[in-house]
Amino acid sequence: MKAITIIGRVTKDGEVQQTEKGGFVKFSVAVDDGYGDNKSTVFFDVAYYRPQIAQYLTKGTTVGVTGELKTREYNGKTYLSVRPSDVKLLGGGKRDNSRQPDFQAPQALSDEIPF
Repeated sequence: MKAITIIGRVTKDGEVQQTEKGGFVKFSVAVDDGYGDNKSTVFFDVAYYRPQIAQYLTKGTTVGVTGELKTREYNGKTYLSVRPSDVKLLGGGKRDNSRQPDFQAPQALSDEIPF
């Protein structure tokens, strides 16, 4: 097992998907790597089994993801994904008053409150 912890920004709003086993939220996280002229961005795909968190996974929100690193090759490119054991909402992102009336909600969720 390859364990990884990343902190980055959500690239687009989380998307809830359903399977016969239940729901999950699918999102991507962008992580900056390096600095100066050597700066690049690494993207990770994440599928988290707690779809209730989707309303807080808006574009630009800072998240921390801990889990197992997965890689796959396709057409000469390497794709990275994380099978998460934990997702923490760290704040930031756009404010959407219809979905996030009080931005304190994500902070409360990140304090180990189960869904």
